[in-house]
Parts: sequence; structure tokens; C-alpha cells
Amino acid sequence: MALKIGIVLFRNASPFSREENIACEHRGKPFYFSATTDLPSQTLWITNASSDSLYEAGLNRSPHIASDSYFRTRLSQMVQELGLQTVSIDQQVVILAEILGCAAELLKKQLGLTQYPSYGMAQAVGQLYGSAEGPKNSMLHHVAEQSCQRFTACERSRRYEKAEVFSFWFPRVTWANEMLHLPLPHGGIKEVAKHNLPDLGRSPSSLVDWAFETKKPLFARIQLHGIEERVGKLMNYGAGALGISSVTEKGQSYDARNFREWCSLPELAFLSSYGQVEVLNVVVADSWQNSGLRTFGTKRSAISYAYGLAAENLWVGTLRKNSGNYGISKTLSTAWLQAEDRMRCLKTALTLHKAGMEITTYGNGRIGVVCPQSVRMLIPQAALESGLLYPASLEGLTPYPINNMSALCVQQRLISSLEFVKNIQVDNACLREMELAQHAAKSTAK
Repeated sequence: MALKIGIVLFRNASPFSREENIACEHRGKPFYFSATTDLPSQTLWITNASSDSLYEAGLNRSPHIASDSYFRTRLSQMVQELGLQTVSIDQQVVILAEILGCAAELLKKQLGLTQYPSYGMAQAVGQLYGSAEGPKNSMLHHVAEQSCQRFTACERSRRYEKAEVFSFWFPRVTWANEMLHLPLPHGGIKEVAKHNLPDLGRSPSSLVDWAFETKKPLFARIQLHGIEERVGKLMNYGAGALGISSVTEKGQSYDARNFREWCSLPELAFLSSYGQVEVLNVVVADSWQNSGLRTFGTKRSAISYAYGLAAENLWVGTLRKNSGNYGISKTLSTAWLQAEDRMRCLKTALTLHKAGMEITTYGNGRIGVVCPQSVRMLIPQAALESGLLYPASLEGLTPYPINNMSALCVQQRLISSLEFVKNIQVDNACLREMELAQHAAKSTAK
């Protein structure tokens, strides 16, 4: 862990670059450097290089060099969201250092950390609030592993020339607040015999209604015999189970990432609305749990870009293991939370698809699209109707009417106006609010 934090922008995002690399500490001044050995080692440097690039350069184990996914949202995505491509590289590094330095400070204070974690904010959250996996080769581990969807694989039906490629995203603080309030399955599992299920388990919709009414943390092994075409292309059911392998009759192992057979109740509810589902087995977890982790709820935190990044790491971090490499855990709670996130994003993705946009990815509170020129001017209205934000990199759009009582509208205006100083002022005001709130809480406890 480090006491300071800063940003490094390698030329062409390559750690092998030896010229035109620039760095800036939080609340510091930018400077150019040639090699990472020139950087102060007491500072944690968040770079614009991928983890694969750092590995190739032999920097993956350096405790003061971090990849572009340190905050989960990549630096390139932040540049697009904030419209930083409109300013010089010297200004970019200073703005990113101020915003991300504040985001790190907010999360550090909320978690009670004394230093900045070396390998990512989500991992730090996982260490404190993550979950332990069930025993390998157990039914519990198998159901959790087969229910977790690590990635989405959307099928695209056409290709466009001069299309806009970008991501909408739900306001991160609001999304994190919703995810963190969800009750999640806990404990072991018990199989439910079909004669104890509504309609003997033959009607998925009746099963879903029963599970919601009786508040059962239910998981089902299913076969999908048909699904509405537009949903099927976006969902690609069965894909997304990274790390699953199987064995052929001859004993040869193979990657079985597209053979995910189990799903949690939120996903089953969605599938039963759009497809023909056969339920093969049903298990129910012992109980419900909640981490108790919450977002910092003020008017400023709701519109702060920096706190949005911190809040995203709060809920995403609960998906991590609480030991070892702090990677994504294969647990019932992870599978359930991922399904809630994915299915909510998918419902909105279907609306955007209907408006004429191609969907590339969805999940983690974000929807990636390819937007043809024919519907480009619909972006602001589509965002407003779905409660989404769109990036400032999209120039020439007519913004929707401003409503100062709506956090969504205020944050979109802060982003689209390219007033970076104002964004930073909001972030710092949010940090001061958190410091005052924590000081007041300590004084009350004495």
C-alpha cells in the first residue's frame, strides 16, 4: 500500500514507451518521464496500460504500478465519459489525477484504510466484505459456479459505417445503492423435490411467482427450448461462465464456458417471460444475508463523478473472494447479484435496441452500443427515458431540458458542459462532507 496516488499516461498506452510519457500526483504538478524507474516509489501510479501490457513489460508485480482497471472503470472509458479528448495530454493527466485521487480518498475514508491498496479498489472491498467459496467438488460450489455469469456475448446482426461506439451508464451512486441493498442467498443449499413445487415444477412462471411470494433464495437447473429472437441474440444464454471445464468420455478436458446450466431466480424470472424453459432441478439456499455496506448518501455524492467511481467499487467489490487473489468468487451471493445487475441492464438494452441501436455488451450498470447516424440525435432522449448517462465525447447533441431537482439531469449537465473544474469542485465538496460526517459520528460515539 502507498501513501500517495497519481496518474501515468504512457504514450500509446504502452509501458514500453520511452518518450512523451507524462505523470501527475494527486494535487501535484505534471512532469514527463522516460521509464517507470523515474517515478517516485512512495506513490501508487495508476496507468493507462492494460494488465496484460504491464505483465509483458514485467511491471505486473511492482507494488507502485497499477493497470488502467484499478478503479474497475478503465481510464480510456473515463476519458470518453468526461470528454477529455478535447484537451491536451498535460491537462488530461492533471484532471484525471484530481478526480481519481479524490475517488481513492473517498473510498479509503469510507473503508477506514490508512493507505491506498496496491492492486485495485474492488480487491480492497473484497478483502473486507467479500465471500468465501464453498468446498471444491461440492454441490454448493457447482451450483454457484454454473450460475455465475462473468461476461456477456451479444450477437450483432449488422455492421454500420461512421457509427458511434460508446457506453451508456446508470448513475453509479444510485446503481451501487440499489445493488448493496439487495438481500443475497447465504449458507448451504437443499434440493426441493418436484412434488413440493407448484405444478410439480412444470410451469416456470408459477415457480417464479411462488419463489418471490415465499421469499425463497431459489436456483434452478434448466434447459432452454426456445426464446424470443431479439432477446436470444442479446442474452446468448449459457455463455459467460469463465473458469468452467469439463471432461469428454475419453478423459480429455475442455473449456465449458458456454455450458452454464444453472441460474438464480432473477435470471429464471427473465427467461420465463421470454422463452420456453424446462426446469430440471431446484435448490434453495438456507437463508438471506446482506453485507451492510452502504453508499454515502448526500445531494453532492449523488452527482459527484469521483464518488460514483468509489461507489461502483463498493458493490463490485462484494463479488470478490475475501482471501487469496481476491478474484470474482463463485458463490451463491455473487451469482445472484450478477444476475440482478445483468437482467436489469438487459431490460434497458432491449429498449435501446428497439430504438435502433446495436448492443455490444451490458452489465455492471453499463450498456455498450453501436449507434448508427440515423438515430444519433435520439441519444439524449433515450438516455433520459431510461435513466442513463451518456458520454461527453458525443459532440453536437441537443441536450434534454434541465431539471435542477433531478440528480440525473444535473450530473449529465456537469459532464456534457466539459466544465472540469466544476466537476472537481463537486468531488472535493463531497470529500469534505464525508470527513465532517465521520468526525461528527466519532464525536457522538464518545
